[in-house]
Amino acid sequence: MRILFMTFPWESHYYPVVPTAWACRAAGHEVQVATMPLLADAVRASGLPAVEVGPAVRELKELFGGRSHIAGMEPDGWPDDWPADPRTLSAKQRHFLENMGAMQCVIARSMLDPLLAHARDWRPDLIVSDAVTLAGPVAAAVLDVPNVRYQWGIPYLQRIEWRLDGGGPLPGFTELLAEYGAGPHREPDAWLDPCPPSVRYTTDERTLPLRYVPYNGPGGVPDWLYTSGGRPRVCLTWGGTTAKALGPAMLDAVHQTIDAAAGLDAEIVVAASPALRELLGELPEGTRCAVGLPLQLLLPTCAAVVHHGGPGTSLTAAACGVPQLSVTRIPQLTVTGRRLARTGAVRHLRQSDVPAGDAGVRLVRTGLRSLLDDPAYTAAARSLRDEIEAQPSPADVVRDLEKLTL
Repeated sequence: MRILFMTFPWESHYYPVVPTAWACRAAGHEVQVATMPLLADAVRASGLPAVEVGPAVRELKELFGGRSHIAGMEPDGWPDDWPADPRTLSAKQRHFLENMGAMQCVIARSMLDPLLAHARDWRPDLIVSDAVTLAGPVAAAVLDVPNVRYQWGIPYLQRIEWRLDGGGPLPGFTELLAEYGAGPHREPDAWLDPCPPSVRYTTDERTLPLRYVPYNGPGGVPDWLYTSGGRPRVCLTWGGTTAKALGPAMLDAVHQTIDAAAGLDAEIVVAASPALRELLGELPEGTRCAVGLPLQLLLPTCAAVVHHGGPGTSLTAAACGVPQLSVTRIPQLTVTGRRLARTGAVRHLRQSDVPAGDAGVRLVRTGLRSLLDDPAYTAAARSLRDEIEAQPSPADVVRDLEKLTL
């Protein structure tokens, strides 16, 4: 069987599906990964063949006249559990989310011509696409092959092409289907969802549960990783995607968190991308900075982690059984943080809840100290890890994917 994986050109969207792609490969199937050139090196570094489709931009906002996909985002005022009932959203919030869907339609259009040219030559039997990569379902409809959409850790199904009032697909997606002769909108044959059951929202869609197996990119094992200095190790990380999206705008919060951790009797490790390390400058004495060290290697050695709430970081920590302090500013990540907090393994704060200056430092330090001192967090984190490990493995899910092509 030939399986074409498709992904939005950010590591945070691609990395969660890498273990499943490799499971397909290990089962004897042919696998290729189609994405924009922006992500092609990361695909190749994961050991899978990259098919470059779409324009070779340095940043996605070049497709939108320099406008970011999160432009106009207001982090506060979002109703609790709005994914379960989008009618609770304000008109401005609905516009923000539907505009993100419209932007994904623009990205899909930029990918479809080279994607279909390649697919007609290679003839995949199945297309597995990231939930927001709308070129995947359009190409599957054109080629008349099954389409599976995969979640990347957000706890609700991302029907980003769908109007939030339930009135059908967004106009931009309907236009894409018509432009490429794909016929009427059709539902995915299945969804792959790595969120643990206690965290994800319920849905009537056909969903294949999937064990989250951490893959956070390639990397080596430093000589200090398994050396204990007798103090608990605490990881501080803000993910590659958030650092790209927010850049210098996030530095005050980052330095505040570093200062909070530095006041603990703990070994502090800042896990940073090369771009973020350049922005950080000098760190407090005794703080170690690990550049490019994959979290799946670092977190098993940690007693706690504080982060920005990204799904990859959150689920990697959960899969490793590590208590978490999640400090979020993006609404979708706030949903993830709140859902995880209900398990007892995570403390959650919105960035707007953290005051500036020393008061914020004390608040974050108190949250971190509670993770280290209260054994209930460790017990809940281990229970969440056990729940994840009880889900079907990527190898198990391959058999479900095979059945879709029969």
